[in-house]
Amino acid sequence: MSRPCTICTHAARENIDSSLVRRVPYRKIAERFDVSEPALSRHLNDHLAGYVRQALSEYGTDKGVKVLDKLTSTLGRLDEFLDDADSARDAREFVMVAAEMRKELELLAKLQGELQQAGTINVHLHPQWLELRAVIFQALEPHPQARGALLVALQQLEAS
Repeated sequence: MSRPCTICTHAARENIDSSLVRRVPYRKIAERFDVSEPALSRHLNDHLAGYVRQALSEYGTDKGVKVLDKLTSTLGRLDEFLDDADSARDAREFVMVAAEMRKELELLAKLQGELQQAGTINVHLHPQWLELRAVIFQALEPHPQARGALLVALQQLEAS
């Protein structure tokens, strides 16, 4: 059974969420709230988007809309900086602002549920699959024809 998210159950969850949305570095958030950086990353990717959608539906402007408003305001300001860098023909500044803008747009898309957040699991290397595969092949040892057919089927599946 998996453990509950330490950020979701943290007393300062709203402040942590706000910090994550404002793109405060994980290191600073971790130090301030005594949480781990991996927990912050997991929470942002796995729970924050759902929380914002829930806040939008349950609390309206009191919670969720403020987060989205701040984020869209930040995007507007970044867009102005991008225009300034373009006008000044400052390639370095343009690239830096464009990179930050991409991060903000990605976060906005995640929060609005417009960006797929599911990760990819390579089953071929997953320890549980390797263990299960070994058990299956061991169980089929007395049945060489079935074992061979399974091996061919798995090789075809892995190739595609």
